[in-house]
Amino acid sequence: MTTSPTSRRRVRTPAQRTASETTRGRDERRAQQTWVDGAEPALPVRTTRPEHVVFHLGPTNSGKTYESLQALAAAGSGVYAAPLRQLAHEAYAKLSAQLPAGTVGLSTGEEEIDPYAPIVCCTVEKAPPRGELLVLDESHWVADPDRGHHWARLLLTGEYREMHLISAAEALLLLKPLVADAEQVVVVNHKRLSRLDVLHAPVKPSQVREQTLVVAFSRKTVYAVAAQLDPHRRGKVGVLYGALPPATRRDVIARFTRGELEVLVTTDVIGHGINVPATTVLFAETQKFDGTEMRPLRTWEAAQIAGRAGRYGLTGHGQVGVLGGVAGLKPLASLVAAGAAVARGDVMSDLPNRKPRLRPELDDLGAFEAVDLPEALTRWSMWARAATKADGPESAVMTPDDVSGLVLRVHALLPMLRGPLATDLWTVWRLINLAIDHDPPRKVRWLALARAALQHEAGLAVSRELVLPAVPRGSTVQDYEQAAAQAREAQTLLRSFPGVAGLTSADAAAVEEQCANRITELLPEAISLSTAARCTGCGTGIAPWFTTCRDCGTRPAGRAAADRRPPRSSGGRSGGGKAAASSGGSSGRGAGGRKPRKSDVGAGGRTDPNAFDRSARGRGSDAGPPPGDASRPKHRRRGRSAGGPTGAR
Repeated sequence: MTTSPTSRRRVRTPAQRTASETTRGRDERRAQQTWVDGAEPALPVRTTRPEHVVFHLGPTNSGKTYESLQALAAAGSGVYAAPLRQLAHEAYAKLSAQLPAGTVGLSTGEEEIDPYAPIVCCTVEKAPPRGELLVLDESHWVADPDRGHHWARLLLTGEYREMHLISAAEALLLLKPLVADAEQVVVVNHKRLSRLDVLHAPVKPSQVREQTLVVAFSRKTVYAVAAQLDPHRRGKVGVLYGALPPATRRDVIARFTRGELEVLVTTDVIGHGINVPATTVLFAETQKFDGTEMRPLRTWEAAQIAGRAGRYGLTGHGQVGVLGGVAGLKPLASLVAAGAAVARGDVMSDLPNRKPRLRPELDDLGAFEAVDLPEALTRWSMWARAATKADGPESAVMTPDDVSGLVLRVHALLPMLRGPLATDLWTVWRLINLAIDHDPPRKVRWLALARAALQHEAGLAVSRELVLPAVPRGSTVQDYEQAAAQAREAQTLLRSFPGVAGLTSADAAAVEEQCANRITELLPEAISLSTAARCTGCGTGIAPWFTTCRDCGTRPAGRAAADRRPPRSSGGRSGGGKAAASSGGSSGRGAGGRKPRKSDVGAGGRTDPNAFDRSARGRGSDAGPPPGDASRPKHRRRGRSAGGPTGAR
C-alpha cells in the first residue's frame, strides 16, 4: 500500500515551532560569534606614541586656539584640524598672514589649496594620520553621534610627536584616556579674556545696536527675525545659516567684520569657534530641533553661542540677552543667563557624558563581496560591543558606532549590483561612506549619484545633468541654495570617482560658486521682502513657521479678508457668547492635547513646539488665555481639527 504524501506530512505543534525557532536563532548567533572570533578586528592603536600632549582647557574667548596656533607656527610643520570648514579657513588665513608663502595649505573636502604644504589646516575627516604636531580644535566633538568616530580614530591612532587638544574643561575626563600612552601630558587652564554681562530686559527690534548677533534655529525663523530688524537698519542686516554655500557664508562674515553689515541673524553655526567683532549676542529662540526632538538648549550650547560676544582683540566687553517683540518666539532669559555663566567659566556646563565612537574600516569586516557587508557589519557590531566592555584603557572609554545606516545603504545598492553594474567590494564601500545625506528625501539624490558612479565604473554613458544640474535662472534664494547643495554633493562624488559624466570636482565647484554669487546678490532683497511672521492673508503677526493666522486658515472659501473676526484684546477673554467663542482661536489644549502630526514638521526638518499646543497659537504671542470647551461651538471643541493651518517651519 502506498502512503500518500499527505499522510507522511509532519505536523508540528506551536510549542515545537517555537522551540525550533529558538534553536535556529541560537545557532545563528553562535555562528555569528564564531565568525567574529575567527577574524576579530583589533581596537585602533598607534605604533608610535606621542612625546608631548597639551590640553588647552577653558571657556570661550580664553585664548586656547591662539596659543595652539602659535605653537604650530613655531614648529613649522603639522596639522590644524577642526569640525567646520569655516574654522579651517580662519586658521589658514591667520597662519598664511604670519608665515612665508607656500608654508600653509588648506584641505576641507570642498576646497584644496596646496594640501601638501608643511602646515595644513583641514577638517578632521581630512587630517593625515601622522605628522609633527597636531592641533585638534573643539575636541569634545569626539562624542558626537554622527562624526565622533573621526576624532576617536585620530586620537587613538594618530602618530604625531606633539598634540595640542582644545576643549572645554568638562571634556578632560573624556579625552585623557585616549592619549594615555603619551610620554608627557600637560594641562593648561585658560580664563576668559573679556567680561561678559547679561542684559536683564528683553531687547526690542528697534533697540538692536550695531555689532549684534541675533540667534535663531531654523532658516525660516532666521528670515522672519531679519525681516523684523531690517526696517530699523535698512540694508544693514545679514543672515547666516547652514544651507548657504560656504563661499556665501565667508562673504557674509567678512561683510559683518568690515562693518558693512551691522546686525547678523544667524543659526548656531556661529557658535563653533567663529570669531567676529560682535559686542552683543541676542537669542531670539532658546530651543532647537536636534534631529530627534524639539528641546531647550543645553547650557554648553548656549555658552558656545553667547561666548561670541566681546571677543578679545576684536571688541570691548560683551553682553548677552534675549530679543523680544517677535510673534511666536519666547526665548528664556534664565537659560541665556545660565549659558553666559558657563561662557565666563563661572560654572561647569552640562556637556553630555558620551563615550568616543568606534567605527569599522573595511579591513575590520572580513567581507569578500558586497553581499557580505550587511552580515559583516552586524557581526562587527556584536564584536565591538563585547570588546569595548572588556578591560583595558582603550576599550573602557569607547562605545561602538551605530552602523545601521551603512547597512541600509548596502541594501539600497544591492539590487543595482547586477549585470554590467556588478562591481568590487572596495567600490561599494566607498559609495556607502560618501558624505552625502541618505535620510529621506535626500536618499533619492544619493541613489542617483551612486548609480551614476556604478555606470561610470562599468564604462557606460552617464548624463551630465544627473550628476550636476545646471545653474537656475531667475530663481529664488532657496532654489540657488538647493542647486549649490547638489553641486557640493557632486564634488563629494567626483573626488572619490573622478570623471563621472566627464566631470571633475572643479566643474562642480564652479557651479556652486555661481550659485553662491547669485545668493549673495539676492540676500538683501530676500530679507526685505520676507513675509515670514506675518499672515499672508491679513498681515497679522504669527509664529514664523506658519503662513496664515488661525482665522484666515479656517475662513470658508470666498470669504473676504475684511470680514475677519475682530482680534481679541491681550487681556484675555472678551464678553462671551459668540464673540468669546470666535476669539478663542487658541484652544485650551496643552502640549499633550494631541500628538504632533506630520504636517507640524516643515521642510527644514523642524517641529513646531507650539503646533500642537493651541494655547500658544492664534493671533500671536498676545493671544491671551483660552476659553473652555463649553464656550466654543462644537466644531471648535477639543479633539476636533478646526484649528488653523500647520505651516512649515
